[in-house]
Amino acid sequence: MSSHSQTQATTPAAETTGAAGTSKAADTTAEFSQPESWTRIMGLPIGWFAILFAVVIACAALGVLPNAMLAGFAVVILVGALLNWIGGRVPVLRNYGLPTVLCILTPAILLHFGLFPTALAENMEIFTNGSDIGFIDFYVASLIAGSILGMPRALLLKAGARIAVPLLGTIAVVFITLGLIGAALGYGLRESVLFVAAPIMGGGVGAGIVPMSQIYESQMGGEASSYVATLIPAVIIANVLTIFCAGIFNGITYKGQQFFVGFNGNGQIVRVAGKVEDFSGKPKPTGGTFNVLIIGLTVAAVLFLAGSLIANFVPGLHAYAWTILLAAAIKIFGLLPESFEDAVSTWFGFVSGTLTPALLVGISITFFEFDELGALLSDWRYPVLVLLAVVVAVVVSGALGWLVKMYYVETSIAVGMGMTDMGGTGDVAVVSAANRLELMPFLQVSSRIGGALVLLLVSLLIPVLN
Repeated sequence: MSSHSQTQATTPAAETTGAAGTSKAADTTAEFSQPESWTRIMGLPIGWFAILFAVVIACAALGVLPNAMLAGFAVVILVGALLNWIGGRVPVLRNYGLPTVLCILTPAILLHFGLFPTALAENMEIFTNGSDIGFIDFYVASLIAGSILGMPRALLLKAGARIAVPLLGTIAVVFITLGLIGAALGYGLRESVLFVAAPIMGGGVGAGIVPMSQIYESQMGGEASSYVATLIPAVIIANVLTIFCAGIFNGITYKGQQFFVGFNGNGQIVRVAGKVEDFSGKPKPTGGTFNVLIIGLTVAAVLFLAGSLIANFVPGLHAYAWTILLAAAIKIFGLLPESFEDAVSTWFGFVSGTLTPALLVGISITFFEFDELGALLSDWRYPVLVLLAVVVAVVVSGALGWLVKMYYVETSIAVGMGMTDMGGTGDVAVVSAANRLELMPFLQVSSRIGGALVLLLVSLLIPVLN
């Protein structure tokens, strides 16, 4: 429940004893909690947002913008919020990931053509990728801890065994197929697996290619930034193709068409006893008291530190991979109080809901290279392999799901498309295009758990393929 809702639920007696300060706080909460519209950006009236943005631009123009954490937060949050707001105002396309695409592409395009202030770009690059600040670690650790600990335990225990078949099978078939065909086409087995299959199946940008690039850096050498520039195009292209596939599935099933037994579940994923509601989690938290948020931040940070500690003694896997394994074990075996899990989930809701556009614009400036994109697309084998990865994932996941008493269409959407879209934003676009919003929890499993498994897999494959 948001703080605004909590304010509305306060009893009259409490309102009387709250005095003027309480009423003023309630009014402020109500003002900032209004939904995004044509007149508000980031919950702020456009006029006030413009003033904040103007201060940042003035500092950059006068050369007094420090490359420090506080300034970095201001820059990436304001730039990300503006682009996210613009994308969200475009009818139809906003449901197909336009805000995410604008955040990833626009800053890089403007910088490439000399239309983005250099001072802002330098600040964003240092903030996003600088070792002294570590915004990426901050974001990814929060996402890993919150997405796994906030997932319904029943979903992992009851549906896990059944979903595991199409999930694991799809990853294996996509990796093997792309590796073999890539080798046959002369593109290379290593390049096809690590730079096409892995990023597409890895869970998006923030939870996928960002930690993946750091795994590559630690195990193969080079710079994480160069790896991100190579990995991002596959994710963007695959996301568009995946949403297109979701629209096709909706088009051929909207009247309940059944091409064979178990083909279309009309939103129901399992063909045996059980309901989607049994595996649905609590609504994603959008706010919380300060002590809840600080507990969530602390648990997420310590979980990441624990993963780093294990990686120090067992260097075969990246710290992110160990963090994922720790979070999954804690969730499965119930090692943390539910209040702690809720706190981490609330913290994750805050970070993912407010800082994702900020992370994406930072990635755009720091990692996106148009020369790299042009080189990739100039080779016809690259887009062919990307298309092949999406098609194989959609077809194979549906077939494997059907074998374990799941509906073909729903499993293709939940697993195949859930793994090949652009993470959380891609999940929303896919279920919207497929007109199956009830499948969202399962797409989250594919994006988060499936993406985590891909990170583990590439950590193990690099020594073999390198």
